[in-house]
Amino acid sequence: MKMKYSSNDLGYLCGILAEHTGERNDNIFEKEIIVTQSAGMTAWLKTELAKRNKVIANVVFMNQDSLLAEIFLFFFNQRPANTRDILRFNVYGLLAEEEFRTAFPAVAGYYAESPLRRIQLAAKIADLFDQYQLYRPEMIIKWEAGEYSVDNPSEAEKWQQWLWKKAGIGSRVTVRNKVLSEVEKNGNDFKKSFPRISIFGITVFTRFHLEFFNKLSEYTRVDMYLCLPTDQTEFKNDLLLSFGDKALELGDLVGRYFCEPVEFKEVSFNTDTDLGRIQNTILNNMNGIEFSDDGSVQINSCYTPAREVECLYNYLLDLFEKDSMLKPDDVLIMASDIDKYSPFVKAVFRSAPVKLPFKVSGAASNTDDSIVSAIEHIFRFSEDDLTSEKVISLLEQKRIKQRFSISDTDYVRSVVRNANIRFGRNNSRDHETNYVSWEYGLEKILLGYAMLTEKEFPSRDGSSLFPYRDAESSESYDLLRLKAFVKKLEWVVDEKLNPRTMAEWKDFLLEVIDGMIWHDDFDKEDRADYSSVFKSLSYINNIASSEKVPFEVFLDELDSLLFREPRAMNLNTGNITVSSPVPVRGIPFKVICFIGLDNDVFPGKDKYMGFDLIGDEKRTGDRNRKETDKYLFLDTILSAKKKLYLSYVGQNVKNNNEIPPSIVIDTLLDCIDNDKPLRKHPLHGFSSLYCKADDKRMFTYLYGSSKSGSKFRENPSKDFNEIRISDFIRFFQAPVDWYFNYVLDIRYDEPEDIIDETEIFELDSLQKWEVRKKLLSLNKDEIEAWFEKGKKEGYLPLKAAATVALEQLEEEMEFIIPAYRKLTSGHTEEPVFIERSFENIKISGIIEGVYGKEFIGYSVSDYPLKYKIDAYIKTLFLLAEGKIESARFIDKNGFVSAIPGDQKTAVSCLTELLAYFVEGKKAPLFFTIRTAEKEKEIAEKEAKAARKAAEKGKPHDPMTTEEKIDKILESFNNEAFPDEDSRMYPNPCLQVLFTHKAFDKFGMNEIDVIRDFSSKLKLFAF
Repeated sequence: MKMKYSSNDLGYLCGILAEHTGERNDNIFEKEIIVTQSAGMTAWLKTELAKRNKVIANVVFMNQDSLLAEIFLFFFNQRPANTRDILRFNVYGLLAEEEFRTAFPAVAGYYAESPLRRIQLAAKIADLFDQYQLYRPEMIIKWEAGEYSVDNPSEAEKWQQWLWKKAGIGSRVTVRNKVLSEVEKNGNDFKKSFPRISIFGITVFTRFHLEFFNKLSEYTRVDMYLCLPTDQTEFKNDLLLSFGDKALELGDLVGRYFCEPVEFKEVSFNTDTDLGRIQNTILNNMNGIEFSDDGSVQINSCYTPAREVECLYNYLLDLFEKDSMLKPDDVLIMASDIDKYSPFVKAVFRSAPVKLPFKVSGAASNTDDSIVSAIEHIFRFSEDDLTSEKVISLLEQKRIKQRFSISDTDYVRSVVRNANIRFGRNNSRDHETNYVSWEYGLEKILLGYAMLTEKEFPSRDGSSLFPYRDAESSESYDLLRLKAFVKKLEWVVDEKLNPRTMAEWKDFLLEVIDGMIWHDDFDKEDRADYSSVFKSLSYINNIASSEKVPFEVFLDELDSLLFREPRAMNLNTGNITVSSPVPVRGIPFKVICFIGLDNDVFPGKDKYMGFDLIGDEKRTGDRNRKETDKYLFLDTILSAKKKLYLSYVGQNVKNNNEIPPSIVIDTLLDCIDNDKPLRKHPLHGFSSLYCKADDKRMFTYLYGSSKSGSKFRENPSKDFNEIRISDFIRFFQAPVDWYFNYVLDIRYDEPEDIIDETEIFELDSLQKWEVRKKLLSLNKDEIEAWFEKGKKEGYLPLKAAATVALEQLEEEMEFIIPAYRKLTSGHTEEPVFIERSFENIKISGIIEGVYGKEFIGYSVSDYPLKYKIDAYIKTLFLLAEGKIESARFIDKNGFVSAIPGDQKTAVSCLTELLAYFVEGKKAPLFFTIRTAEKEKEIAEKEAKAARKAAEKGKPHDPMTTEEKIDKILESFNNEAFPDEDSRMYPNPCLQVLFTHKAFDKFGMNEIDVIRDFSSKLKLFAF
């Protein structure tokens, strides 16, 4: 017995299914079979049936292939051995046979001696064989009979037929026929175990499966629940004409091979909204939409995927604020590429001012901190990856860290960095790279843990080492665990070199999981993750071959069967569902958002291989990804109950050129003959475009109130009651940068917390400062000894690079050293601690460079003004505290100048500077050293021109105010956006000020501030 229920509303069909499943409540031990096409549909049905029937029990959900396998198991006590996984490995073995290589040398030449290429080709062939069984069963039947499908077969068919025959695996047709034969013989037993089979919501059928269901209906009840956009077969609606080919094909296939059309239950849509009117025209197969732009359909064009997600967040938060009845689980977010978009969703939704609850479903198993992700990271780790950053990054994986009981990975990271571990296990003593190896570094760390000393000790590699001095802490046990982890990792790297059988590789995998990856047997997700590993590799037990294969073959198997497989589907979690489109296809939600509808991404395109025998001749029912995706988009429009939100990357971030959207968006806009639902969003979320009140869709919750202006206003959130002298000085060297760094907490040049993976090739600023300091105080022998120790401790370059660095700095300090030693002769350096309060601000810190009663500052730069500011302010503090009587400054050429200042005026000078500091922490102070130079240059030129005019008895034509302002603004602009010839780095802080039009009201008052600021810093006085 067979029945077909057809409607445009999935909820209606679910209601009928609920009635039917509820009829058997008198016998809960009777098994109910429901066949669906996706995990998402299964999850939705479970919840809906439970809601409608209060309880569901003994309901088994499966897909079409699983049903065939289940019935085969019922009759033969085993599952069919024709799975794609088993077939792939059989083909892998056959490709290595000499008979095949001799008969088909062109094919064999592709993989030659590469096992990886061989398994990859086998995977492609197994996939094609799987398709042939569904879409070209008659060809497979002929192959099994030793024939070809045509009289003059192609070379591709010849070698594929050879492989299929040699594989000796029963085809799906053979399996199906065996099952149907047993059903015919044992009809009563079959009906008793399978009293009813319900086929629900499937949108893609093949003739193979429909014929199977039709035959089963002769022995048991088979109900089909078919959801179609309309019951009409001659499409007139533009959207149906563009997207409905597969819908038409679906209805035709079901009608021909399963059941003739029955009454179509039409459920009308709400025509009070634009979305409902679009849906109704599809249902009624007509055109003409009265589009009012009521917000029920929105389309956003953005510059980047990250901006897409930011705009989506703003949209959803606004919906939740306006509709108190809307719940998170009423919202579905579909992403064309879930693995690409899920990190952006997590970053934006978790860090936003108001956090929206969400659950990502269907992403690849190797995402997040899953067991599968940890396996992939370990198995992809190679000898070349034995670098400091890669090893510590691997250790920071949640499950690996827990397995080795590491309590503080930040501490471990800092120790590895400070111990100068860079790369390699042992490395070369001749090149001195052994000093940056893991073995040398771990030996330093453990010796430092065992004893507190600065003595030099012999090392295992025959050189010597200085114990790492900072291993004494409560976290030091983590250092022992670090060594255990590194040794275990090296063991994995070594073991991967030994070929094994697939069964042995599986055992190796389980050994790695047990020894290196933590999992909780009481956690539901962990159990699912752990079982997925066994499930994906279960076919290995059915492989007859005992051939030993290299690790790369096993890794490729893991990649296709485990790493890239989607994780479990989670619906009805109470959160916003974020998913790839296919698993949630057709499931109704109040709000459906589809992001990533880019022109080159959706709909997808079929990629046919040159030896694909299906691609030569297209038939009804064949796979067609492009048409399937278009039908999916049509389903998406019909599944949205209240709101439909679409977005794509539509603007080029490099040149601002427009990028066309997916053809489905173009078609939708053409259909409604209106571009009102489309909005083009700016590159940045803090753009002033969000301040415009005339467009209610341009707003943001992520960057403050969208109604607030873009000007920099006073920021009272930080009072700076206490500040270090070094930070105080940085303000006067670059007030604008200081405001961004210390007030706004924006640092464009802040280095990432990444450990260097190569030895030091050149010194950074801090290392150069340390070497210069040593050059000023040590003799040549002491410098060389210090350099040798520095190489072993890890703060200086190795081998020739060390010599070059020393020579460069000695040359740089050539004139400074004699001048410095002459001034400091007879005195020792005494660092001075300063702590001084001005009103409510306490400034403190250590000042070096004090010799007796004099402070000595110096600069090796060709542009010393920054260092003069540093020296002058330090001089003022030392004078104010009575620590010195005078101060000197040495420039690069060894010229010595006196730093102005005395004890009587030092406090008043600091007070004047403090007034600028107080103002500069409220809003950016428009000052840079280069603009101060430009202002001085303008003033000097004006004075010179006035003098010359006076000497000649002519009137002086001074520069206008506007000209002065333009000159200074030009100087600021040149720093923000320098040309390539200037050899200056762009100043991103100034760029932001220009972008936000902060200089629009710049005038003579600001120029006076620059002049006075320079004067108070004595910028050009010495």
